[in-house]
Amino acid sequence: MVKNFDVAFYTPISCSNRSSKFCQLDNGLLVLLISDPADTSAACSLTVASGSHNNPDEIPGLAHLCEHVILSSGSRKSPQTHDYHETIAENGGSQNAYTTGEDTTFCFELPGASDLGELVFEKALELFASSFKNPVFSDSIINKEIYAIESEHNVNKASTKKQLYHAMRLLAHRRHPFGRFCTGNFNTLCNFPSLHKVNLKHALSIYFKTYYRSPNMTMCIKGSQSLNALTKLAVKFFGDIPAEGELISRPSLRHLSSSKLKITHSSENSSLSNFKIAKLEWLPKYRNSDAFSSSLSRNIIAINSSKNPVLRLIFPINHKFTRLSTTSLLSLSNIWCDFFGEESIGSLAHCLKQQELVTGIVSSVSQFCTGEDGLTLELSLTQNGWRNTERILGILFDRYIPNFIHDQTEDIARYLSDLNAIDLLKFLYESTEISPMEICAEYSARMLLDMDALNPKCLLKGSPLLECNQENFSIGDFSESLESQTWWIGQAIKLQNFISEFVNRQNLRIAMLGDRSSSSLLNSTVSFPRSDPDYEFDYFEASIDMFSVQTAAESLPDYEFRVPNYNAFLPSVGRKLGLIKKALRASSNRAQEASLSLVAQKDLLQSSPRLTSKNQNCELWVKEEEFDLSFRSKTMASFEVISKKIQGAPLHTMHLEILSQLLAAFISPILYPSEKIGYTYEISPSSKGDVRLGFTISGFPEGVYAIIKLITSNLKDMVATRRISPAMFRQARVAVRSKYENAASENCTALATVGLLIVLEECMWPVEDRLDALEEIDIETFKSFCSSFLTMPTYLNLFVQGDLSYADAINDLLISEFAAQNQSQEEATVREPVAHVLEPGTNVYIKRHGSREDPNNSIVYFIQTGDRDDMRIFTLTSLTEFLMSTTLVPDLRTKKQIGYAVFGGLRLLTTTVGIHVTCMSGSPPEHLEFQINEYLSFMEKEIIGTMSEEDFQSNLKKFKGITQRGPANKLQKTAGPADVMAQIEANVRSGNIGEQGAPMLQHKRIKHQISSRRYNFDVEDEPIDENLLKTLTLRQYRTFFDQHISIYSKTRSKISIMVESAMSFDDISNKRLFLQVESYLKLKGLKISTVDLKKIIEASQGKPQSLLKELLKYFAYKGDAFKICNLALKEIFRVIMTTVKLNSTNTPSETTVAMNRKVACALPLIRIEDVNEYRLRK
Repeated sequence: MVKNFDVAFYTPISCSNRSSKFCQLDNGLLVLLISDPADTSAACSLTVASGSHNNPDEIPGLAHLCEHVILSSGSRKSPQTHDYHETIAENGGSQNAYTTGEDTTFCFELPGASDLGELVFEKALELFASSFKNPVFSDSIINKEIYAIESEHNVNKASTKKQLYHAMRLLAHRRHPFGRFCTGNFNTLCNFPSLHKVNLKHALSIYFKTYYRSPNMTMCIKGSQSLNALTKLAVKFFGDIPAEGELISRPSLRHLSSSKLKITHSSENSSLSNFKIAKLEWLPKYRNSDAFSSSLSRNIIAINSSKNPVLRLIFPINHKFTRLSTTSLLSLSNIWCDFFGEESIGSLAHCLKQQELVTGIVSSVSQFCTGEDGLTLELSLTQNGWRNTERILGILFDRYIPNFIHDQTEDIARYLSDLNAIDLLKFLYESTEISPMEICAEYSARMLLDMDALNPKCLLKGSPLLECNQENFSIGDFSESLESQTWWIGQAIKLQNFISEFVNRQNLRIAMLGDRSSSSLLNSTVSFPRSDPDYEFDYFEASIDMFSVQTAAESLPDYEFRVPNYNAFLPSVGRKLGLIKKALRASSNRAQEASLSLVAQKDLLQSSPRLTSKNQNCELWVKEEEFDLSFRSKTMASFEVISKKIQGAPLHTMHLEILSQLLAAFISPILYPSEKIGYTYEISPSSKGDVRLGFTISGFPEGVYAIIKLITSNLKDMVATRRISPAMFRQARVAVRSKYENAASENCTALATVGLLIVLEECMWPVEDRLDALEEIDIETFKSFCSSFLTMPTYLNLFVQGDLSYADAINDLLISEFAAQNQSQEEATVREPVAHVLEPGTNVYIKRHGSREDPNNSIVYFIQTGDRDDMRIFTLTSLTEFLMSTTLVPDLRTKKQIGYAVFGGLRLLTTTVGIHVTCMSGSPPEHLEFQINEYLSFMEKEIIGTMSEEDFQSNLKKFKGITQRGPANKLQKTAGPADVMAQIEANVRSGNIGEQGAPMLQHKRIKHQISSRRYNFDVEDEPIDENLLKTLTLRQYRTFFDQHISIYSKTRSKISIMVESAMSFDDISNKRLFLQVESYLKLKGLKISTVDLKKIIEASQGKPQSLLKELLKYFAYKGDAFKICNLALKEIFRVIMTTVKLNSTNTPSETTVAMNRKVACALPLIRIEDVNEYRLRK
């Protein structure tokens, strides 16, 4: 029996053609179903209210391991390992899973296609569901996934955000689950169970049986089917997931007909509001401990790092110790984020930027656990800010909070009224999601929350509405009436009290990352260095009396804090709360009736971009969106100003980078209020390296026009007048340099990917050349360049999409500014950069060091197959990507365990095309090169070589099905983006650009195609040769593979970009060994100083026998009970032997031996020493 809940969901306009419903299956599983007839994909997610906070003390990472193993091992019904993953991959879908502290989410998405008459989505649902009923935990899969988790953790260790979040854990109470290491690694998942004599497989089985219960789960299914059909799928596949904490068998519901499917209806308020799965599951477990409490002595932690400095201020909120309701805490925390993250003129961020203390501020709410949250303010510091942290705290506590938050109650009340209207407006006009499975995962995780606090109607929105937004509530916006003013002032006072209660010095915790020696705050404290055994960073922790951290009042800036003004960007509908409420009600009502409407699929309603005007100086493209609800009252406009005269060079690229930063300094504080309303903007110097400056703006039509006018006027005024002061110019140069320093500290995979572009793209200048050019630029040479750029002949690309009511006005404005007055009589043309072509018979590699703090290595292995415009070559290369998609990751990541990050497929350069394999690992890049060669040999001999013509045609049929779905339906692939150049983010962008979803993704794809003069708007990349596919045989494909892909080909064109960790192998091994031995000794109660242990590790030179001997000698000398000590150390020795074997598996010497005795390429591998010389030869 299915219990339906009648809920009138608040729904944005873009989703008003979707029908949604809540229901509960007979086994207690809570389900959200979304029917979208226009969608051409289907998705499912399942969330379990159990995560890493349920890890046993002796096995950190067990919950994460369960997430990895459960869908890989198969089930009793489908025992074939990786059957689920292969089904998703073979049909062009995507899948993901992740574990948080309190829940674990699994999700997948598939195109709406069928395989031999059987719906693939149903097949995937069956495989997916069976793993949550009777999973099979095989030893081999457990061991392989432990290695995968080890690789994943190695990636995390290089991430600044992961390091800072772990630092927050170290500040928490050690006995609270939040205060423990949660991800797991080889050490905690292999060595810890061995030390504690725990059977890992048994522990995994017990964990699953205890927590993976249907009443402890929520699920979301989204598809084009009717709600009734989706209900049947939910019952059919998930209705027999056991409800108790042990595996039980239930009668199959597979053949339940609609007549036998009993459905009961319940009003929303009768029981759905009583659902609070996470609270019921977790609060009893936290009853006797708090993550953060006033009794904790530690309140500051600092990670010693050479990266750009970061300061994270954390203000914990414990729900037990406040009179505020959960709903009030949710609302006030979100408002706090708006206030403290504001960047407009008069804001805290603007003040700190003017003082050259920060480069950016991000405010957020962190959920440490159920019942405990944290208001988090993360500040990206300048070096000046790092040296003067006390000054930042003084501005926050002694200026901003008392002078603005507490002294301007009426202004704050008016601001709150504006924020409320803007919050509704943004939700009403939000875009559709990019990924169906990700939105399903978001919904299913949200369903675990306290439904009474959230309000079931607000599930799609994700946060509760203020009571003034209810239909029959008399309160409007602040200026509407005296009654409304009084009510909003009351809300302002409530916010002031909230800030007084939680945002104060006494409640402050600090996590910092930077160079300890140059921080005055850290140098004024008594703290001792420590090393974290899990993330392997050095850190300091201390207790500071925050009231003693003071800055003289006269040295604090006299800055005027004030509320922002939104009127310049609000559309007419946004000026009255009543109108917004009416529009939201209409959209929600339409969604309630959507099941009765006829809706065509999205791809059938897509219009093509059309060229409305073109001459030698400019071109205008437009795309109407009559049927796409995401574009209702929304315009997206992109334009590029391209120099016809100035040739690309590193110096000119850096001039454009500085220009972008300066322009942002002028307009960002003015435009920040527009971001709150939902407008976005980007400023990007050419990713191609030629002299062009691009812009993308989105929002309500009249506001988009106003923003473009603001940008163009500031750009012209900035160059024509003396508005650029030496101080501003210096700040812009510092910002550009910081950007490149941050880029240099990216993970090694990102560095290798960019490295390929630098080597093969004509104008992608090496970083060293760019930084050298930056040093040459002064304010006078910069002004000279800007003058030349804006006065010499230029070419204008303009693309307007969505509401076109201002398209002509935008076109006229831009032509008058850039394409009318600065054209010479001598006609000049725009020359597009090209990609360097690898000659046949090329097998080269370039090797560089990565970030100093990244222990990982990576490789981008690129095989050029031919010209991008050659339709035959492109088609066969795309087919190769498809054939690789089902074997590459399983072979390299799962079977061979060469690294956690493994992906490969199509790679498009400006004028060439090829196949790439990218990998990040702890193994040396030479080893990764060999493993990829071995995989390609396996693919050639064992897959293609043994394939029959019938098998080949079957694969070809699946490939055709995927290619015929069009760009709107092309789901995320394991290959990563094919055209990396198109994915390079703008230098300057509004903070909310990621909220634009699928429409912005489509707009940028078309913009990039227009910019690169590739007008294949109906396809994602390039058109597939369908006529070729009709007649293609296995023999013909093998000929292509043998010539272009095979490692045994003498005509293959291939280059590898290798990034090797700057940390030596011995340094990494010794540090890891020290941290693990220290951890084991603590577990056994054996005390040794850090200095003495480091001396013993160094003396042993990583040899386990020498290490054991030195440790026994040390403890014998200390007089510890020798027999007990001897037994403990021998046990530790046995575990260390395993670790040493793991760490030494892929040493360079072993790799060389392996390469000599296994596959060998037809062409010798040659190293390129000088990148610039190689580029010049090209």
